[in-house]
Amino acid sequence: MPNQNSVSGGDPIIGKATIIQQLTESIVRASLPNGKIIHAHLPMKLKEKPALTIGKCILVKMNPYDFSRGRIIIDK
Repeated sequence: MPNQNSVSGGDPIIGKATIIQQLTESIVRASLPNGKIIHAHLPMKLKEKPALTIGKCILVKMNPYDFSRGRIIIDK
């Protein structure tokens, strides 16, 4: 039986964000609906990199312990 007091990675949190600044080809600064600004990046494994333009809505996956960074999982 696993120890329920142990710290696990936790389930990732998926949320919508809007690109507000492009930092590099695969890294952007994005704004969450609550106004929090995060750095979001495209996964390295992605074969076709979508165009990341200012104002575009994206979905990001964030670690529950660090909301300052996220991975772009899909763009709309």
